[in-house]
Amino acid sequence: MPAKKSVFVLLIGNKERGDVNHFQLLQEETAVSEGRRLDMDVEVAFAPGFDQLRTLKRRIFEAATTPLDAVVTEPANTATMDMMLNELKGKLGLVILSAWGPSIALAATAWGAGLPIAGVGTDHTKVGEIQGRQVKAQLRDGGRILYIAGPLRSSAAQQRLEGLKSQLTASVQVEEISAGQWTESDGIVAFNDWYRVAKARDPVVAVIAAGNDELAVGARRACEALSNAQHRDALLKSKFIGVDACPAFGQRLISEGVLAASVLTPANTGLALGHLHRFWANGTPVPLRSFTDARPWPPASVVA
Repeated sequence: MPAKKSVFVLLIGNKERGDVNHFQLLQEETAVSEGRRLDMDVEVAFAPGFDQLRTLKRRIFEAATTPLDAVVTEPANTATMDMMLNELKGKLGLVILSAWGPSIALAATAWGAGLPIAGVGTDHTKVGEIQGRQVKAQLRDGGRILYIAGPLRSSAAQQRLEGLKSQLTASVQVEEISAGQWTESDGIVAFNDWYRVAKARDPVVAVIAAGNDELAVGARRACEALSNAQHRDALLKSKFIGVDACPAFGQRLISEGVLAASVLTPANTGLALGHLHRFWANGTPVPLRSFTDARPWPPASVVA
């Protein structure tokens, strides 16, 4: 009986400090359950963006640990992604999650015989387009929105914002600010940074959209804490729209009325492990790039 394949899944965050967003937790849960179903040895670890490469190298070169067959990882930014590509080329299989760049296609041309390489993720432009349609559903006559994007160097954050803007007409004015990372606390900081400038003029917006549900919730918490009662009351009437719609978080908050809508983005660790399993089991080529299927949540939250 052939030995189980060993896969190291490296996600973003610091679990010991509780600094992990709900989508990353869904990624972990899906990786563990799919690994069990596919009879693979799957090990999941978390690391903040600045420590991802060191964490990866430590796991690869630890003599006492099981040798790896592949790494599945979500790099914090494109610079980290490129360093991972350089580190793993010719050594291990690699699936990059939720990020893309020309360096992946270039690396694939000479990755190494018998070693799979791929990018699996969400179509972030499509996510933004869906969110843009959700905004339009709230602003049929136009208006102002605040958009809180993910980190500046994140390709996912950039593509989601571009997709959203592509769906809006000139009647919708978009004010933008970027968060440091993807957590609720980052949403609080980003909103407060925006409000510090906006409060001198009219800070009231009809919609507060964000790159994920946690940033949207952070913005709402920041609104609730405003000392200016007039601004606080007006901003809490805004419609808060996020992305991810994890069942235990975003979907629950929509049912409670905390968020108005979200975009459901399934975990992509399951698709990544499925590609690797088929490659090892019967030689099925791994597609260089594939996507999970994003959709609006609730389904009626978009305009046609």
